[in-house]
Amino acid sequence: MADKRSALKQGQIDILELIYSHRFVSRQLLAESLNIKAGSSLHEKLQVLLKHGYINMRLEKRLKLLGLPAAYYLTPKGLRTLSDLPDHEYITDSVIKASYKDKTVSQSFINQTLRIYAQTNRLSAAHPGLRVFTKRHMSRYSYFPQPLPDAFLSLPIGKYTPRKRFFLDVIPDNLPRQPLYQRIANYAEFFDEGGWEVVGTELPTLLLVGETGTTERRIQRTVRAALHNAELDEDIAVYTSTFGAAKNLADNLAIWTSLDDPDELLALPEL
Repeated sequence: MADKRSALKQGQIDILELIYSHRFVSRQLLAESLNIKAGSSLHEKLQVLLKHGYINMRLEKRLKLLGLPAAYYLTPKGLRTLSDLPDHEYITDSVIKASYKDKTVSQSFINQTLRIYAQTNRLSAAHPGLRVFTKRHMSRYSYFPQPLPDAFLSLPIGKYTPRKRFFLDVIPDNLPRQPLYQRIANYAEFFDEGGWEVVGTELPTLLLVGETGTTERRIQRTVRAALHNAELDEDIAVYTSTFGAAKNLADNLAIWTSLDDPDELLALPEL
């Protein structure tokens, strides 16, 4: 155990933990999370981890020509190294076994994973204290809906005010209507059947971020239809935004639109 701990420096462990949490990462997204520049220092650290077999890299030549970033992921060796560290018992043999698929998953899956990471990075940078739970975090707990949200957010509001909680889903332009409709219907069923009652807090607000304004409007129409057909006893709060608005969070925190009042923009603590 001591040998495995000493083989890696804390900075390298921090990188491995971020890659574990998000499954696929780019150098730029890692730099944002670590609050460092995505320059040679991070590049060198990644190269060392690659050299020693802790991580691997996905980048198709045709995508490189299009300017898309390399995607890094943990190898089974990297996962086993993390699992041997204290308080990492949640990295089980089944998690490691499942990781063998990472070298063959579709590029569209990787692209979506990076989109989600980009959105949570932007929200975290704009809202100090925001806690982000990825799918790998949520999978350790039985009380989250299935399929899992893209992310679960917990935002501190004040010393005597309960945290606000959110289920975040990132919706690309090419997501068909039916999967989106089904996602909302699943949330409605989960809440209606008391799936969140074991947590003992208010129902999380649904946040849906569309790739474009056109997608956001399609999201709103689909959500209205799904909630209308669900005939819920308790209303679910749903807010939408766009990738472009989230990209400019540093200039304007009010990016969220309510289904009930599409003309008013609100900031996350106001939802």
